[in-house]
Amino acid sequence: MVTTTYSQQSGIVIPITTESMQIAGRFAQQCSIPEKAEQIRQNTLAVCAVNTYLQLLAIPTDLADSDSWNPIMQLVANVADIKLPDIGTFSCRLINSSSETCQIPPEDWYGHAGYIAVRLDEGTRRATLAGFSVDVPQMEYVPTDRFGPIETLIDQVHQLQTSQSSAVSSQLSTAPSVLNQIGKWVDGIIAEGWQTAAALMNPTELDLAFRTSADLVSPTLDTPTTVTDISRAKLVDLGTHLSQSVRVALVVHITQTADRRTSFILQVRPLGESLYLPEGIELTVLDGNDADYLKATSRAIDNYIQLRFSGQAGEQFGVRIKLGQRTLREQFII
Repeated sequence: MVTTTYSQQSGIVIPITTESMQIAGRFAQQCSIPEKAEQIRQNTLAVCAVNTYLQLLAIPTDLADSDSWNPIMQLVANVADIKLPDIGTFSCRLINSSSETCQIPPEDWYGHAGYIAVRLDEGTRRATLAGFSVDVPQMEYVPTDRFGPIETLIDQVHQLQTSQSSAVSSQLSTAPSVLNQIGKWVDGIIAEGWQTAAALMNPTELDLAFRTSADLVSPTLDTPTTVTDISRAKLVDLGTHLSQSVRVALVVHITQTADRRTSFILQVRPLGESLYLPEGIELTVLDGNDADYLKATSRAIDNYIQLRFSGQAGEQFGVRIKLGQRTLREQFII
């Protein structure tokens, strides 16, 4: 049985198990550079100590999906993270006893749900979880006095769990109760919750975004004349992701030709100061039977995602935006 002790001055003490030592040694053996191998070994021990503590509190972890468990990432970066499913990733950083600082590489300054300061004492085979911080200053060596009490780690986990529970409850209530009628949009009627795209987005960006291939060629006698060209947008709150609030715009661009063919361009775009979408946003078009018809998923380098399709009068389709457990649904009829 693994037991923990608590010191008012030093934090929570976790025994370094034989299994943890074996895992750390096995990871280190995969690196032929002694200094890097030692970094991998110590980082692994820090992560194992945090994992042991969270397991004792019945908080699920996913080491297999953590960068610290990835052999390639161990070699190319200074990784010491632990992933908590549906909550976020925490960085487990060693305390340098001589300088009382934690080395946190620049690539770790963002995108984490929190930072845990860990002190190793391999002589007594104990690790001390000495402090926690939700964020860190942009400096590679962070003094330990910049960390708060380790108990605030659990407060942060519970807060993020509550946020995810709220998102799940929200997901259950996001089935569309309103049928958006494209015909009314074409007539200039703006439905509740929607606005002109120019009111929500930069008009210049929209002009560039919605230039179709037809715009780039000269019209011919066979090219139907466009009689309708409108854009509508809706602010979408996707809740909290990796401790960051995510709000995006769902933009619907509609063109109709004289022969009554209706074409759509759907986009999801970041709002506020964000230049890029968070990774993992799913934009899906659903057919009249509520089955997936088209799908796009954002990458960390995407400043928007987009789907194109067309339909005929009387057809219905749905649009779903999803990030983690949070989902928004909209239903349309042409």
